[in-house]
Amino acid sequence: MPKYTYRVSSRTAEPGGGYHLRLYMDGVEMGSGVYPADPDAAPEEGIDWWNRLAEHERAHWFAQANSTRPVDAWGAFLREQAHADALAEGWAWITRRGKQ
Repeated sequence: MPKYTYRVSSRTAEPGGGYHLRLYMDGVEMGSGVYPADPDAAPEEGIDWWNRLAEHERAHWFAQANSTRPVDAWGAFLREQAHADALAEGWAWITRRGKQ
């Protein structure tokens, strides 16, 4: 029975940050995906996101970003979302293969 695994690695900010997912079968890469997290790519979405947050949520994202700049909080949110999305897709890769 083949062994399915995945690896999530961070990307530098220059190509858009976020994470790179690699999917493996028996150690051979079978596919990959990119989950960007660039706060500068859609600043209007960041402004809307920030305006919808309650004060305690703003405090949380400031702490995550280790900053008091809303753009840094937006970046921390995007990185967390990108990481969660990459992990979910990696797990789906494994679980889908187990049902075949």
